[in-house]
This record gives sequence, C-alpha cells and structure tokens, in this order.
Amino acid sequence: MVTNALQTILSNGLRTLLSTAPWATHRLQPFTGCQIVLDLGGLTVPFVIGPEGIPALAAARPERADLSIRIPLSALPLLLTDQPAALRQLHLEGSSGLAAEVGFLAKNFRPDLEELLSRVVGDLMAHRMAQTARSGRAWAQDSLRRLTDSLAEYATEEARLVASRSSLNRFASEVERLAQDVQRLERRMAGRF
Repeated sequence: MVTNALQTILSNGLRTLLSTAPWATHRLQPFTGCQIVLDLGGLTVPFVIGPEGIPALAAARPERADLSIRIPLSALPLLLTDQPAALRQLHLEGSSGLAAEVGFLAKNFRPDLEELLSRVVGDLMAHRMAQTARSGRAWAQDSLRRLTDSLAEYATEEARLVASRSSLNRFASEVERLAQDVQRLERRMAGRF
C-alpha cells in the first residue's frame, strides 16, 4: 500500500517535472512503449514511455525491462550538492540507445522549478520565492567558502597545525639545494677515489 503510494507520487512528480521541458519529452518519444524499471534504494518503480515521451507508471513490473536504472540511497543527497558524484553512482543496464538518452537527460535536464511553483502560488510569488531561494543558496555558498578559508588560515597561521604554502615552498627549495650539494659532493668524492 505504502509502496504503491510512493510509486504514484514518484510517477506524478516525474510527469510534472518533464512537463516543464518539452525538449526532454521529445527526446524520449522514439522510445514509446519501452519499459524502464527504476530501483531507488529498494523501492522499485516500473515505467512505460508513452507516445508523448513521458514515462508513466506501468501496471506491473515487466519480466525483462528495456532499461534498468539503479540509484543507491546514498546518491540522493548528492543530487542536490554534487550532481556529478551522484551521476557516477547511477547504474544503467539495458538498451544502449535508451540508456544514452536517459544519461543525457540526467546530466542536462534542469526542471524549471519557478514555473512549477507558479502553477501553485502564481507568477509573482513564485518569482519572489525563487529569487529568495537563489539568494539563500548564494549566501550559504559564500558562508561556506568563508568558513573554509578561515579554518585553513587558522590551521596554518595560528595553530600551526598545517604548514603554510610559503614555508612549504621554502622547505622544498632547501631540499632541492641540499640535493644539489649532495650531488656535487658525490662528484668530488668520485673524482678522488
């Protein structure tokens, strides 16, 4: 019962997201009738691609799907923070043509969340909410960058937990000078014996 509800929510969410990008559904239209099984950390959702290019929830899991997609649960948070790392955990198996299209969509599809939000709260409010979200994200990224810079400076300059770049460069040049001195000494010693 819960699984069916989750499958329906996932299917409707996918349909809604794809409705904001006609180019994406156009790329899937040649695969009309193909069956895809999505395994999301143990939750299996069977889809069939409709004539509009939109995957719809299939009545039952097919015996042999045209494409199987496995996404471990550990990849889900990465979809928001590090999409390339999340995509590396994606496992596609089956039709190479369909897998190539799904892979292309996974890399390039960016749903217009502002458009989706405008359907619920109206254009003006959706624009303001999206603007606020973008500002919040920029602030969070800037704060994280400043925090890491401050921690790096503290670790190198104040606590001396890590050597600074200048002291590492100085040490490397001293090691290089020592290596040259040892080579000169070895040549001298070789000449005497």
